[in-house]
Amino acid sequence: MMKRILGGLLWVIVLYFGACALVGAVAGAIAGGNDPQNAAAAGAKAGAETVAAVRLYLLLGASALAALGTWLRLLPGTRRRGRPKASVDGT
Repeated sequence: MMKRILGGLLWVIVLYFGACALVGAVAGAIAGGNDPQNAAAAGAKAGAETVAAVRLYLLLGASALAALGTWLRLLPGTRRRGRPKASVDGT
């Protein structure tokens, strides 16, 4: 049981940082496309500002997805281990 809880907490962290990277990358790409002369600076600033504005929602979403995935045992590390299969000769 404790292993499942720790696995779920690990998935919260993974999903949260993955969502932050995705949101920041999309916002940065849009801002960089709108200002080609200063694409890197505009993209970095827009990405950081967007992630800061929605980080609570990202954390809540990651927590909900990780809790649901852990409860339903869909996420790797939260699944039950299968029983060893008996061999054909019965040993």
